[in-house]
This record gives sequence, structure tokens and C-alpha cells, in this order.
Amino acid sequence: MDLAVLQSELKAAKERWEDLKLGKAKKEVATFPFPVSALLAAQQPPAAKAFDVYEIPVKLVIHSLEPEVAVEVPSAELPAQLQSKIADAVLATWKKHLKKKAAPWGIMPTFEWVDANFAKLLQLDPECLHPYEGCDENDCTVKRYAIGPPAAPPAPEEEEEESEEESEEEEEDDAEAEAMRERLAALLAEVENSAGDGRKKLSPEEIERKRKEAEELGDKCKIVSKKERSEQNKSRKEKAGQRQAKTGSKSRKFEGEGATSKEEKKKKNTENVKKRFGIS
Repeated sequence: MDLAVLQSELKAAKERWEDLKLGKAKKEVATFPFPVSALLAAQQPPAAKAFDVYEIPVKLVIHSLEPEVAVEVPSAELPAQLQSKIADAVLATWKKHLKKKAAPWGIMPTFEWVDANFAKLLQLDPECLHPYEGCDENDCTVKRYAIGPPAAPPAPEEEEEESEEESEEEEEDDAEAEAMRERLAALLAEVENSAGDGRKKLSPEEIERKRKEAEELGDKCKIVSKKERSEQNKSRKEKAGQRQAKTGSKSRKFEGEGATSKEEKKKKNTENVKKRFGIS
């Protein structure tokens, strides 16, 4: 490749695009004049007016006569991952134009390709493309596209209400089981004491009735452990399907005057269960 031809192409490109910025290494650099560069900010064409990006700066860099070339997209407006994809696409096109007879360095053909593919370059990374509804010059609703970093995944919503309901159910089960155990102990004590220790003896019918009642309570006391209960709840949830995330604001439980705390609820629940089983 010839340096004079490169200078000629850069001069022609400068005449074509007045905003083109040329650069080269300082004279004290051993590889002078390399690296040589040409920076052009491609302007938004009418066909790409739906995008909120008005220019794409593209910098062609030539490191040697080999030719050794590279592409940079120095834009604070475009996400880094999109800059990288645009640079790769432009470099692939530039290499196709290198060593062609009409323009061996392919400077102008490459910049022309960037102009013609402005919208396509902005769509190289779908994660950086954010559609929304906007207005055109006639105040008509149109679809527009903002370019920015990928949207962060939504944080999973804590299912506070479901956890509270499960906790209250467990507390009720525990209170009922405890009441059953107390009632069972009382029945067994009555049966044992009926043997004649100075207290009022029970009739055979009463002893048999209380023994049966104790057996029934003993079966009921064999409740599942918390771990087993958790597995059962999990199975129920899987059968019922996944719960949809809420879109509204979280509800807050009333905690002012007249509100009932968890401890009060638990205490009241225990008292109700004891009444049910006749435990004072």
C-alpha cells in the first residue's frame, strides 16, 4: 500500500465532508506518521428520524502500510457494548473495500456505507434498543426508539402477605396441638388417679370414656413437623401454579390505635383453642 495514495484519499474525503477530522502521530514517534486517523460523525438521515441518536462518530485508524487498520466509535451517547458492535461491523466493511483499484484504502466507501446504514448500526444490539411512543412534527403519535444500556431485570417482589398467612396458620396449628397435649395429659392423670389415692373415683364407664377420648387426642397430636408442613405447602403451591407479581403499591397493615399485634393474635388464638378443648 502507498502512503501517497492514502494522503490523496484522505484529502478527497475532507473535501467531501468538511467536518472530517484528520490525525497523525507526532514527528518524534518512531512510527511517524502512523497511526493516521480519520474521524467523521455520521449525521442522522431522514430514514432514521425515529431514533433518539443524531450522530454516530466513526474513527478509521491506520497503524501501518501493511495495512493494519482498526475502527473506534468514540461516543458518550452510545452504550459501550453497542459501540463495540458498530466498530466490528464498520471494520468488516472497511476490510472489504481495502486494496480495491478505485480507492485502495477504502476511506470514502467506508464512510458512505456508514451514512447509508445509520439506522441498521443503531439496531445491532437489541438490548440497547428501547421503544416508546412519541410525537412527530405533526403531533401524531409515533413509535420512537431510545438508545441506552440494557434494562436491569426487575427485582423479585417479596411475597410478604403470603409469608404472614403461612406463619399465622403455623401458629394456629401449634396452639391447637399444645392444647390437645394439655387435655391429653389431664385425661391420663384422671384415669391414673382413679385407682384409689383418696380422690373421687371414676366409674368404669367414665374411665372407658376418658380412655377413648385420650386415644383420639393422642392420634390428633401426631401433627406433621414444620419441615413436613413446608413440603406440603410447597406441593400445594406447585399444583396451584406460580403466583403473579403485583403491579400496584404494596398494602400496609394498620398499626395505629386499635391494631392487633402478632403477639396479641397468638395469645387470643391460644385462649380460643383452650376453650374449645375445655382447658382452663
